Amino acid sequence: MKNKGAVGLIVLTAVILAIIAVYNYNKASQNFPDNNINGPGAPVIKGPAITITPSRYDLGTVIYGEVAEHTFVVKNSGDEPLEILRLSTSCGCTKAAMAKEDKVIAPGQSANLLVTFDPAVHKDDSDLGDLIRIIYVRTNDPENSEVEVEITAKVVKNNQ
Repeated sequence: MKNKGAVGLIVLTAVILAIIAVYNYNKASQNFPDNNINGPGAPVIKGPAITITPSRYDLGTVIYGEVAEHTFVVKNSGDEPLEILRLSTSCGCTKAAMAKEDKVIAPGQSANLLVTFDPAVHKDDSDLGDLIRIIYVRTNDPENSEVEVEITAKVVKNNQ
């Protein structure tokens, strides 16, 4: 009988603590009406601020001799124009490009970053199997002067 009473007291205490925790969490959340940095009511970031989505993309299986591509979205979440100063990649088989007019992105606006992957650039079998390639985006964002995005792929010969 004593154990039943002790267990009941523990359960009651746990329920009361849970109610207090939920109440305090909800009360604290009222101070932050919108936690989405890019959503309505979000605080404006001073200066240019780059966000690239997604930060990583899997091209899946790519047949050697074919070209795969993906378009990333580059957004300026700041209150000053974002300048794309330089695009580079970790390997010659990967190219990154933006239209010239998209290299200066107004506050709150977005632009496309086209990435192409051509494993046949290498005339040998060095680009077969699971690969990772990095795209480097250099900007005037004082907090993120160089941002990296990643593509992955599994390159196979046509007969595999």
